[in-house]
Amino acid sequence: MKIKKRNISTYLILVIFGLYMIFPFISTALYATSTNWSNTLLPKDFTFQWFIELFQDPNFISAVTRSVTLTLITLAVVLVVMVPTVFIVYMYFPRVDNFLKGLVLMPYAIPAVILATGLLRMYSGSAIPMYAVLVGGLFVGSLPFIYQGVRNSLEGIHSRNLMQAAEMLGASKLQAFLKVIVPNIKLGLLITTLLIFSGFFGEFVLTNLLIGGRYETIRIYMMRRMNENGHLASAVMVAYFLLLIVISLVITRITSSKKGVSNSLFKRKQHKQEQVIPPLSLKQLEPAATSEVKSNNEKRRKL
Repeated sequence: MKIKKRNISTYLILVIFGLYMIFPFISTALYATSTNWSNTLLPKDFTFQWFIELFQDPNFISAVTRSVTLTLITLAVVLVVMVPTVFIVYMYFPRVDNFLKGLVLMPYAIPAVILATGLLRMYSGSAIPMYAVLVGGLFVGSLPFIYQGVRNSLEGIHSRNLMQAAEMLGASKLQAFLKVIVPNIKLGLLITTLLIFSGFFGEFVLTNLLIGGRYETIRIYMMRRMNENGHLASAVMVAYFLLLIVISLVITRITSSKKGVSNSLFKRKQHKQEQVIPPLSLKQLEPAATSEVKSNNEKRRKL
């Protein structure tokens, strides 16, 4: 009975949590598909007018393109710089690693407005373009996610033991990193990448303060349309959320398909090995023993 009560309470908590998480999205979607919703529990009508208007607006497509471009460029810089760096620090400089574990959490304590103000005072009017400054600011903001994500992945696969085994078998450090470590932390990297991608894609404060309307991303576009029409802004939010879900599903699909392909290749190799080496019969395995047994039986018959 106690186990049943625990199960019921667990399901109840999960249902409440699920409703708490999904209710804002449902409300926003209902508001985005109506033209009149006031003093009633549900909207009085249903329409796709705002979505049609949204996708016919070339500024929306341009904003999505700019957001994706900025996100991919920054994400590439983060992965290329931080993954080898975290690996070297974790493997060969444990004291520095203990220090950096706390230091990388500092971006949580620095509000984006203060970071943008400091970057403006430092780089405004300099030869460095503000787009590069924005990429650098987003890079700093992603440090807690990328450092902890890569470090936890390295710790989870016992990377020190793997490196020692690879080097004992004759691989160089670079070969061991590229062919042993990176494939084993691939899943952790994909999850960290997805987390950082969603953060970069929805970034607003740094982009708005450093570049402003000259580079209108999806969040700046949404804020501008929110002042014009709340229904249209809700449609932008729903489209933004669905786009993130699609990207997440694509990454998950790619990961699972690669895993499935590797498993199927392993099974095919195993099947071929079984076909190439047929099982031996008893006569093939012990020809001498069987002949010896026959000769002994003939001797006994003669006696």
